[in-house]
Amino acid sequence: MKKLAFIPLILVLLLFGCQQKQNAALDTSKIEKVEPTGNATEEQLKSIPILYNVPSLKVGLDALPFEVNPPKDFPFKAMPLKMTIEDFKHDGKELRVNFESFSKNKEDKIIFLITVHNFKVEYAEGPGEEVELAGGTVGDYMKGTLVFERDGIYYSVGYYNPSISEEQSKKDTIALANQML
Repeated sequence: MKKLAFIPLILVLLLFGCQQKQNAALDTSKIEKVEPTGNATEEQLKSIPILYNVPSLKVGLDALPFEVNPPKDFPFKAMPLKMTIEDFKHDGKELRVNFESFSKNKEDKIIFLITVHNFKVEYAEGPGEEVELAGGTVGDYMKGTLVFERDGIYYSVGYYNPSISEEQSKKDTIALANQML
């Protein structure tokens, strides 16, 4: 009989947990807000996203109200990923997450960028090529940039390496994106 008394408690906790996830917002307790510079008025500042620097990739990923799995294996000797977060509505709910890395060898001129949004964004339409990614996700590839959506999260993966062919760049970009899925 005592076991039955726990069932309502478990249901309440499950429902509360689901509600928390649904209303989740950016946790700003361990990330650093970048104060805007210039002469913008209070009204103008309301229309500019709040920028946050993160002390480490782990802290930044933990602060997000949704899951992002940045790639770990790169087709070049990469500097550690740097991450910033932008809060568009100033409420921690409409976010753009930016990741960037460069080659450890400065002469290589390799650039790797990821942009992730948790709200619908329109990317520049173009004569892109449809490509299939892991788990049946479909992306649009065009000149070193791959865009795709999965579970309401919108991704743009950009990879520039002038020392490889366009075909190799495409393969590398797809492989990097697949690590995120």
